[in-house]
Amino acid sequence: MFIEPMLLGKREEPFNDSRYVFQPKFDGHRLILSYTAGQVRLYTRHNNEVTRQYPELHNVPIDGAIDVVLDGEVARMDEVGWIDFELIMERFRLTKDPWIRVAVRTRPVIFYVYDVLQYNGKDTRGWPLTERLAFLSRILKPDHYFSLVLSIEG
Repeated sequence: MFIEPMLLGKREEPFNDSRYVFQPKFDGHRLILSYTAGQVRLYTRHNNEVTRQYPELHNVPIDGAIDVVLDGEVARMDEVGWIDFELIMERFRLTKDPWIRVAVRTRPVIFYVYDVLQYNGKDTRGWPLTERLAFLSRILKPDHYFSLVLSIEG
């Protein structure tokens, strides 16, 4: 199931407002992960399915989920640990299954999760963002391929 992500807003000046949270922007591409009936589907922000490009994201480390929709950014790190946009674009453009299988071992991706949009049939987008983020931190078990995004209130 695809749910359109909320896109970033830009401000020229810093501000402090308790209604907002700060989350860093990663230099990857936006990804919606949908897990339903044991099946994972991955979509770009433009609703293009890219499930086959990222098989390392097919085992979602979520506690108690029958279904879940997560919003995040998929990225790749270089040899020294910096996130590199060109590297994720190389992975994104792979088309042949053997190349993708090799890339999973040699050039794995990380899904940085910003938000939980749905959980076990409940649309969570109506919850306050701070509640969704606290809930996400309880249900997502970070591993080599999944990471929670740091959120700073205010």
